[in-house]
This record gives sequence, C-alpha cells and structure tokens, in this order.
Amino acid sequence: MSKRSEKEARENADLVALLAPALAATALLSYFQYRSLKKQFLSGAQVKRIDDLEAHTPILAISILGIVFALWGLYAFAAWAFRGHAAFIPVAALAVYAVWLLIKRLLAAQAACLLGVVVDQQAGAITFPTFFPALRTVPLAEIAQLTREDGNKLHIAGEFGSYSLRFSDKRRRDECIYLLKSRTGAKMFAELE
Repeated sequence: MSKRSEKEARENADLVALLAPALAATALLSYFQYRSLKKQFLSGAQVKRIDDLEAHTPILAISILGIVFALWGLYAFAAWAFRGHAAFIPVAALAVYAVWLLIKRLLAAQAACLLGVVVDQQAGAITFPTFFPALRTVPLAEIAQLTREDGNKLHIAGEFGSYSLRFSDKRRRDECIYLLKSRTGAKMFAELE
C-alpha cells in the first residue's frame, strides 16, 4: 500500500471516528424531540396515532444524509481554516452556527416522521409530517374532500389548500380515512384506485 493511500485511509478513519459520535448525538436529540412532540400531540383520550415509519423513509434518509454531509463539510472547512488560514476562523464559527440551525431543522423532520399522522378528535385537528415545516396541522372542520389514490395515497383538500398523505399500505390509509370521515363532513368525491 502506498504512503498516500495509507494517509487517506487514516484520515478517513479519523473522520468516521468523529462522525459516529456526532450521529449518535443527533439520534439522541431526535429522540428527545420526538418525546416532546409525543407529550404535545398524544395527550388526550380522543387522540389516534397512525405511525408509519416506512412511508416516511425518504424524509428520514434525506435528513440523515443532510446531517452527515453538513458535519463532513463543517469538519473539512474547519480543518482547512485552522491549518494556516486564520482569517477564515470567524467564518468557520459562523458556519458552525449555520450547520447547527440546519441540523436542528433536520432533527425536527426526523421527530415528526417518528410521530406519524395524529388525528385529535377532541381538538378537531389532523397533524401530519411534512418536510418543511416538520409538522402541519389542519382543522378537521376545514377538510372538504378526501381522495384516495394509487393504493396508498390520501389527498385531503379544503380551505387550507390540499395535501397528499402517503402511507405504506392500504390498511393504514383506510384507518386514516375512517378517522377523518367519522369527525368531518368530508365526502369521498373520487377514488382513483
């Protein structure tokens, strides 16, 4: 093995050694955010939760990759700045703050995916994960139309606009439809299956 590849392998091992604890810390922070969301949204007897982690895998994957790339970029920039480019150290400090804001946003998205779709019959609202913002809450009284599509999708429409909810299977989608129809006057205007 050449000296260059040994050096690169050692640097990569150092980078992994730094990223692994950072990812563990972000997973722990995501869990704590999930617990606070759980206390906030799952506190009543009339609250039903449809947890469907499989349906939100893309958001989870994007947020994990975003955290990894943000930390890797920050590490690379800080290492470059501290190796003789002292004028960029204040920029590195600003980059740390920007990366923290990004990670905080991605952790909120992860926690929302872990929470799933929540239908609160007592408060009259449905809360579901989106990428930006992490959670969206819609009053049940404003839902005018429900449309199921493609086996596992549910579209809700009303005064608020329209949103598409994707589930991993029909059972979870139909459970959400039942919970929404039992509280709202929404009609199933279209079925595209």
